[in-house]
Amino acid sequence: MQIELLPVVHERLEMAAAVRSALEASDPAAVAVELPPSLRDAALRAIARLPRISLLVTREPGEEALVWVSAPGDPFVEALRWALERGREVFFIDPDLPYAERHEDPIPDTYSILQIGAERYFELLAERIGQSEGSEADRQREAGMAYHLRSAAEALALADASDGQGDGILALVGAAHVLRLRKRLDEPAAQPFARRRRASVDLRHLDPKSLTAMLSDPPLAHAVWERVRSGEVPEAASIDETLSRKTSVVRFGLRVITGEGDGAEARRKERLVEYAASRGTTIVAGRPFPDRHRLGRVVWDVAAGSYREQTDEVVQPWQRRLFHDYSARCARVQGMLVPGLYEWTVAARGVGDDNLAWEVFEAARGYPWQDGPAEIESVSIDGDELDLGTRRIRFRRRFMRVKRRPIALPVRERPTPDNAEDWLAGFDSDGLCSYPPEDLVIEDYGRFLQHRAISILSAETSRTEPFTTSLLDGLDIRETLRNAHDGRIYVREVGRVPGGAGSVVAIFDRDRDNDRYPFAMTWLGEHDQESDMAFYSTVPGDQVVGPGIMRATYGGFMLTQPRGRLFDVWTDPDYRLARDKAELLVLAAIDYSLEKLVVHVARDRPSGRLRDYAAASGKRLLHIPLASLSPVTVKKIRVLHILAGRDKRDVAKGYVW
Repeated sequence: MQIELLPVVHERLEMAAAVRSALEASDPAAVAVELPPSLRDAALRAIARLPRISLLVTREPGEEALVWVSAPGDPFVEALRWALERGREVFFIDPDLPYAERHEDPIPDTYSILQIGAERYFELLAERIGQSEGSEADRQREAGMAYHLRSAAEALALADASDGQGDGILALVGAAHVLRLRKRLDEPAAQPFARRRRASVDLRHLDPKSLTAMLSDPPLAHAVWERVRSGEVPEAASIDETLSRKTSVVRFGLRVITGEGDGAEARRKERLVEYAASRGTTIVAGRPFPDRHRLGRVVWDVAAGSYREQTDEVVQPWQRRLFHDYSARCARVQGMLVPGLYEWTVAARGVGDDNLAWEVFEAARGYPWQDGPAEIESVSIDGDELDLGTRRIRFRRRFMRVKRRPIALPVRERPTPDNAEDWLAGFDSDGLCSYPPEDLVIEDYGRFLQHRAISILSAETSRTEPFTTSLLDGLDIRETLRNAHDGRIYVREVGRVPGGAGSVVAIFDRDRDNDRYPFAMTWLGEHDQESDMAFYSTVPGDQVVGPGIMRATYGGFMLTQPRGRLFDVWTDPDYRLARDKAELLVLAAIDYSLEKLVVHVARDRPSGRLRDYAAASGKRLLHIPLASLSPVTVKKIRVLHILAGRDKRDVAKGYVW
């Protein structure tokens, strides 16, 4: 009975696809995998549960736990599925011996299989990491594997199992063992003194949130392989169909995005998988392979679309280019050809913010079959609990990817409603209020803009002159160096600004058509450290993010102090001649300012009629270009949360994003 050894890399997606191609080509009578016989029953039950991912954990007194994840993209899982689907024999050949070593072999990225082919990759893999003599523990295991393989061949020969059902045994073995195991097969082998059964072998359903901790490749990549492993590629879907979510408008005009009823999240992930399978695969030797490079582009497209829906901000082309470039560079630094979940998430946060990073993470971990109740006990696993050498990204919580060092990244997980009624019940309250931490941010930014305006005006009125009898306000080093040829020292007199800055008006989007920011409101400061405020924004009721908590985006706002003086400017007849909401805020800022200087922040300078209005009131509009301010800070202060009652302030922290 012929025995063919196939070197594999554990837990890698492209390797699973290559293994399937090798199985189709050789059509063996039996398949052998490098797993202990003591796990056979539990492993076969895990295979039967696919595409639901299972976690197999053994507990033995005084020994390290043995952990195996049954996921579609694992080469051993694919080999066992292929054999069981065709009624072929399966053998577990790894002797159950105590083994505590960790190998850090320089394995080429399995993505190269798509470039050089599986056969050439297998040859290079065996040559590169299979030349060493190995440790004593490795040699004991290889001797046991040789014994089990020869026993399997004898059993097949006696049963004549190959009649009409392929020929020989294809054994999947770690690449580091292949060359030494091949030599062992030509030598006599004794039955290993290994454990026949374990005291406890537990099979658990893996919680969907634990997939990123336990899988080397993104869960979406495993889902794509599950979808195309039969050889069929779905027709290309549109990005709009992939992102579409039905909404549930329950009462008060408030809207909570709940999907399409029971199983909505799973159906959304199914659409995502269909889209990724149609655009994230490549054809090799006539069969579709998941292409992680293309999957990165799919993840970005889906995340950017969802980000636009969630935050009302458009992702720019330069962000897309920089995302792919930076993630690719991160991958190359680590010896990989293409990036994965960690690199995508880091790159998204670098070119955007925490929300964009979350959308990338959410898209990459899409795996529809894991949701819902399971027929066996579920378990949520932290990678650190299993000592997998994980590395960490923080979405103000943790998620891990195996076999990496810990790295912290602040990003926030976004809560979702189990029941829309629960969130909308929080609106049974007497009034609306703001979220105090955001009030502090706005007030601090308003004071910053006032100081910025005064410094600009001061710079306009400052003067520099050669030193004669007075140093004035100090040496002007720049002017002195510029005129070093004449040998004179220059001094500078800082301009004095009479009074201070009063009202602050910031216009982010003029919204001339009155369709993007239709909501307008005026509210008063709650204490002496808060300003009165008037603003226009997106409709808060369109984005309910928590029980009694709404999210909106400012189109523009106006701040004025002291508090308690501001009438409802939106119904004030004095401002009926304003051409749009932006002009109305500027007029109100001029009228309510107690100082002569009114700060105006916008893309464009205020019109002549607004400057004339300010001059007639004895005021001056000082324009600060919006482009001169930090875009990161501007994006942060544009977010607004409105709470239905002050009692929501105690719980808002868990829902504000």
